Amino acid sequence: MAKIKPFKGLIYNTEIVENISNVISPPWDIIDDEEEKRLYSSSKWNVINLISKKNAPSDVNKFFTDFIKEKVLTQDNVESFYCLRHTFSYLGKSYERSGIFALIKIEDFKEGNIIPHEHVFEKHYTNRYRLIDECRANFSPVFMLYRDKENRVEDVIEETPVIFEGNIGDDSLKFGRIDNQKDIQLIVDTITPEKLFIADGHHRYQAAFKFFQDNPDEKNGYVLVFLANLDSSGLVILPTHRYLPYNISFLENMPSFEEKFDVVKTENWDKTYEKMSKDVDKHIFGVYEKGSFYTITLKNEDTILELSSSQEHSKEWLSLDNVILKNIIFDGILNLKDREVFYSASSEYILNEYTKKQEGIIFFVNPVSKKSFLNISLNNEKMPQKSTYFYPKVPTGLVIHKF
Repeated sequence: MAKIKPFKGLIYNTEIVENISNVISPPWDIIDDEEEKRLYSSSKWNVINLISKKNAPSDVNKFFTDFIKEKVLTQDNVESFYCLRHTFSYLGKSYERSGIFALIKIEDFKEGNIIPHEHVFEKHYTNRYRLIDECRANFSPVFMLYRDKENRVEDVIEETPVIFEGNIGDDSLKFGRIDNQKDIQLIVDTITPEKLFIADGHHRYQAAFKFFQDNPDEKNGYVLVFLANLDSSGLVILPTHRYLPYNISFLENMPSFEEKFDVVKTENWDKTYEKMSKDVDKHIFGVYEKGSFYTITLKNEDTILELSSSQEHSKEWLSLDNVILKNIIFDGILNLKDREVFYSASSEYILNEYTKKQEGIIFFVNPVSKKSFLNISLNNEKMPQKSTYFYPKVPTGLVIHKF
């Protein structure tokens, strides 16, 4: 089984920073230039100084050292778990996702206790490796999932006193410290017997794993994680839509689409989303081109197996909408090969990108279900790139692990 343990976290000194909202940030991989400028302007102590991909790791270490020297970041005296209650809204509905910050013993995925759900590429974790090597710290947690249908861990979180509150965007955050030994043991006993699933941060985990391989000291053998309950109603998985931003046409390929899909023109995005949500189990996609929306629904499920080897993957994997989109549409009908694909979980954002370029096709997809995510992960299959978007991302800067 996986091993988790409490730790003496580095947290912001609210006597100096005053408002925690001004010093935390989203994880580095979703911060664009405009957001980065906003974060820098919000406070000279903002954690963006420590995670910006534009900063050399040696410069980050200088910032980090100064943060500690100036007592902007202070280390707790007692080993603790830390908890976060993250309240957010999506499509007009309010949610609360609760979770635990902890250290997890680094181990090879081959052990079968920690399950990834997507492929990892070395070029994407090299910078994170250098950051660990230079700073000996984890600034952003790996986001992992556990199973707890009885919500025992969330009950502990609910009763934990709040150290500080803040906001990130329109979301509200309540952060607490769990140092009661009885509660710590309950959390360990609840989480560790189950397999754990990486929701987000595969490259952060792989960077920590590689660093431990190269530097096999015990203190290097743990990495910071945020653990949330897969069975919670507060765990939301969004789809990641695809935009082909070049001279390619859905309309010009209509005969090929109509051969394999039922094509229906819709009035607008709202009507498209409504139909997609209603027919979520029917392999339905939304399409946008030149001001017009459509839905396309796969006619025959046998088509799923035509362009793929069922021996390589399970039928459940082959039946993922993102796999169908790639195998039947991108590689089949459109023959894209390895051409660029733009991804976004926001329909509004991706439509705005189309408005800027005025060419190409947008394909809207439904989210992967928790059941499919679980089954495919347990079957040791990796989902296609950008299949899941666990919303919202876990904020960076609430607690840091220094080793």
